[in-house]
Amino acid sequence: MTTRELGVSLRDARQRLGLSQQALADRAGVSRNFVAQIERGESVPTVVTLGRLAAALGVTVAGLLGEETASAGTGDSVAVPLVADRIAAGPPLYLADHMDRLEALPRTLLRSVGVDPEQAVLVRLGTDQDSMADTIVPGSTLLVDRTPVRDVTPRAIYAVREEAGGEHGATVKRLVLDAAARVLILLSDNPAYLPRAIRLRAGQALGDLIIGRVVWWAPPAPLRRNS
Repeated sequence: MTTRELGVSLRDARQRLGLSQQALADRAGVSRNFVAQIERGESVPTVVTLGRLAAALGVTVAGLLGEETASAGTGDSVAVPLVADRIAAGPPLYLADHMDRLEALPRTLLRSVGVDPEQAVLVRLGTDQDSMADTIVPGSTLLVDRTPVRDVTPRAIYAVREEAGGEHGATVKRLVLDAAARVLILLSDNPAYLPRAIRLRAGQALGDLIIGRVVWWAPPAPLRRNS
């Protein structure tokens, strides 16, 4: 595949999801100008960056490169559970009993975005989950790395356990940790939601509150009209 063909493939995949160049850049952790240069065939991404772009688009690297792949039936793929947001708050055995289905994702792709394939989970947000609506629309599907969190990257996006009405659930927020005061601050991208603070109990691990790091997300597929 030539650089121009890669650019066309990237642009087509982005437009299928209804993403702007800036939205894709934010997901993949690159600049909008770099995305534009790739799409014009003026720049060639590294293998790692290509993996991040593919993950941000919810496709495989082979798919972006226009190559046939049989990874779903080989040892290169891992079965990743897809669960509803409230299920994601539960322990691993609870996830296993309440998953919607399994999705085959390439191990190499997950590792390229820093995710342990055995700790990956796909989480489908509810249609009422609008606290991050300016960035992640309600009903989106998230790739979450459930590797136990021991530190917080300031303002990065995480899935967090919460309790409402006596039931456990999950929410998605940007986090800031005040380690000295042992306070976890939850920030929303939707200005209608005010910041919240959770004080960690003495000896309480971050993993008790944080389900995992959100690596990428894809908006819900648009409804098709019957012709």
